[in-house]
Amino acid sequence: MDFSYHYTEGQQQFRQQVTEWLSDVTSDDLTTPEKFRKQLGEKGWLAATDSPDMGGAGLTPDHNVVILEEFNRLGLLFLLEDEAATLRSAVLQWGDENQNDDLVRPIAQGMIAVWKQVVAGSDFLDPDSVGVTATPDGDGYILNGHASFSGPGDRPSRIWAIALIEPDSDYAPAPVSLLVSPDLGGLSISTPRNLVAGTVHNVAFDDVWVPRFDLLGAEGDGAAVITGRIRIDPRADLETLLESETDALLEYTRTTQSCGEPLSAEPIRQQLLVEAYITSRVMRLLRMRSAWLRETDQGEGHEDAQSALWEDQAAQQLSQTTQDIVGIYAMLDAPDPRSPASGRFDRLQRRELSNRDPGASGDVNAEIIANSLGMGTGTPQGDRAPESDDDASS
Repeated sequence: MDFSYHYTEGQQQFRQQVTEWLSDVTSDDLTTPEKFRKQLGEKGWLAATDSPDMGGAGLTPDHNVVILEEFNRLGLLFLLEDEAATLRSAVLQWGDENQNDDLVRPIAQGMIAVWKQVVAGSDFLDPDSVGVTATPDGDGYILNGHASFSGPGDRPSRIWAIALIEPDSDYAPAPVSLLVSPDLGGLSISTPRNLVAGTVHNVAFDDVWVPRFDLLGAEGDGAAVITGRIRIDPRADLETLLESETDALLEYTRTTQSCGEPLSAEPIRQQLLVEAYITSRVMRLLRMRSAWLRETDQGEGHEDAQSALWEDQAAQQLSQTTQDIVGIYAMLDAPDPRSPASGRFDRLQRRELSNRDPGASGDVNAEIIANSLGMGTGTPQGDRAPESDDDASS
């Protein structure tokens, strides 16, 4: 019995068109993702299956599979899963008519840059970790506090924030999702130096008044709105980033020689490569399992965090393995003619270090898993797992 996906002749012909177009534009334009995003938006490929009225290309799901696979092959899949794409998905689900008219088509055309607040993907939000409060004030909210945001460029079109409305009683704060204009008074932006330039920004709110029509979803739905996910067509044969980076390291060791033999022929390097390969494939299995449980509503709520935690730890392991195998040359960037794989290993290490969780809790995904199992700090007191007799006596 054959369970593999078979491509049609039309898909293969379309793949050739996509490959040719990407090969013509990516060499110069990838240095400016915002510009390249607009080029993709002009073709409708940022929302390929949506109608042209929504900014899409009106293509079939079969064509979309090809686009997804070719984007992933070149490491461009992030353009379909970035902050702007996530906001578009959230507006389609939670937005009102005006928000749909203002955002859905322009985002698909690559015309809107979005910064999204960095929060834990959990239903239980620690007020101290959110960092922004919202005080109702007539037809709007007054925002105060500061938080970190992710997104491209020096200045966004929208700042997608989550804030907590402090209650008058002992009830938990109500999270609200707001689409804030960067031009409002009292708002200040700074972008610290980072290993991956221009991806993390600090935004401070000092009595910033935001109109109520910028509320996305209802009061209390903020956590669900901002932690939504983009769902990629499951038929697309997409390697994870961890897999593609591992394969690049394997290829480098096969084709690079030392003392007349490939690097991969050395026993210690072989062991490290085998461990890295197994880890990357386990990552793929965990992602597939997580997606299946989510689609069938059979999960317990922590499967995505479980696979993300494994991926974070595996990325750290791969970064260290790359240094052990390639040596000091793995730290050379692309402009250096001695850099292996055109600086790819340097980018891998920078990205892994910049993605490490800076929170005081140690690891957001581990906390989500603990909350789901009734053992975390974000679990309501009445929902926590009961103590055993031994725990109670101690």
